[in-house]
Amino acid sequence: MSTSLCQSAEDALVYDEPPGWMLPVRHALGALLMADGRHSEAEAVYREDDLRRNRDNGWSLTGLQLALKAQQREPEAGELSTRLASAFSTADIRPTSSCYCEP
Repeated sequence: MSTSLCQSAEDALVYDEPPGWMLPVRHALGALLMADGRHSEAEAVYREDDLRRNRDNGWSLTGLQLALKAQQREPEAGELSTRLASAFSTADIRPTSSCYCEP
């Protein structure tokens, strides 16, 4: 199944608790793109997730910040620090990637 089909399939799911698709496709896709050095593609995936799907989701913001840093866009990456701090304000552990599936 292609990544766009996976994203489309997840997007078409009816809202449910707990979610029918436990691991958001964009979080995993972004992490795998990052591991493959495809930082600008990962950035686009994270921005789509943050802007249209899961606003202020810490996992997406983590990935977006890493993607920006990998592209030497430190000022933009730094602008996410406040949002990240808020997203993980009650977390015991802060992830280092958008998905623990990252190689």
